[in-house]
Amino acid sequence: MSAADGDAEERRPEVLRRYGIVDAPAPPDLDAVVRLAAHMCEVPAAAVNIVSRDEQHQIAAVGIEETVCSRADSMCAVSIAAPGQVVVPDTRLDPRFAANPWVTSPSKGVRFYAASPLRTAENETLGTLCVFDRRVRSLTPEQCAALDDLAALVVDVLDLHRHRHVVHHALHAADQARTELERSNKALEQFAGQVSHDLKNPLTGILGHASLLADLPPVAGDPRARALAERVERFAVRMNETIEAALAFARLAGRLHLVDTDLGALVRAVLEDLHGDLAAAGGEVRFEGLPTIPCDPVQLRRLLQNLLDNAVKYRRPGRPPRIEVSCDGDPDGWNLRVRDNGRGIPAAQREAALRPFTRLDTTTSGSGIGLAVCVRIAVAHRGTLSVDDAPGGGTVVTCHLPCPPTDTGERGD
Repeated sequence: MSAADGDAEERRPEVLRRYGIVDAPAPPDLDAVVRLAAHMCEVPAAAVNIVSRDEQHQIAAVGIEETVCSRADSMCAVSIAAPGQVVVPDTRLDPRFAANPWVTSPSKGVRFYAASPLRTAENETLGTLCVFDRRVRSLTPEQCAALDDLAALVVDVLDLHRHRHVVHHALHAADQARTELERSNKALEQFAGQVSHDLKNPLTGILGHASLLADLPPVAGDPRARALAERVERFAVRMNETIEAALAFARLAGRLHLVDTDLGALVRAVLEDLHGDLAAAGGEVRFEGLPTIPCDPVQLRRLLQNLLDNAVKYRRPGRPPRIEVSCDGDPDGWNLRVRDNGRGIPAAQREAALRPFTRLDTTTSGSGIGLAVCVRIAVAHRGTLSVDDAPGGGTVVTCHLPCPPTDTGERGD
């Protein structure tokens, strides 16, 4: 055995496992192929033989009963070592087969034998398509060519069988992942409700009492009391904002309500909410010619609000924010972009910036969850969110939304 043959034998168990044809039912299409092989070669019997490390498996046969035999007794185990097709008019005269049980047994008595290898695109040999007869005979050149063609067809059938199994397992895994995601989303929503009850209620009390303390006249002998009460109030407000952001992040597990939405109207609504901060920063937002696209308007408004708020919040010192919202279509969907002239996000930190509760700039207030919420909104629409450098400095965030979105939930009219 050559080194190449030895390597092939080492790979054989894995190759056969990948095809899943030894311990599983064979593709039914193979029955028609072996019948055609017997007819074309004018012989009474034909078989598809798969050769494993220790055995020969007849996974389809005509003229004989499908069997499993020891590899040591297999004629095809000898044939797969040949460089091509094997044709033996009289097996008793060929030293490779003369002592084989298939030849010497009175019940089998194989005299004529021909086999074409089942060779994959990766040049792995699975076994053979063989034809045989109890009488001495031969094949015409046309019959030899037909046997090779049918062997290639057998490999095609086995490849289709393998790919069907791969797809089946992938769909099964996707279904399990979907079930687990639904379970996880339900648990996340329950967590959000529990957080609301266990944290927000006492926090509301802290905010109320801190506000009352801040409004009281200064305590005699303790001039810092009012300042401390205001500080407690500021911390409580910040904690409340963080909890609200976490709850919003958790609740994004719900179903989408898709409607045709005017992006320009969404941006105008967001700008009303951000008017004070934008005016204080001397900012400008351009958004001419935005299209109407199918999306969940509530969630997409939240995405735009987070991105525009970030563009204002993380502006460069001494430079008024200049923000542009645009949207263009491509064959796969819509690309909604928010471009700014702010500080930008270094390439090495962008992946971390998209994770929840990650704050790259601790000098600016925030929960570290805004971009993570945007990612979840994009994914909920079966889309993606990416961060890149803007020309001239700053950041451009692109949200790609399929058009039309794949089935993500309810559709509004």
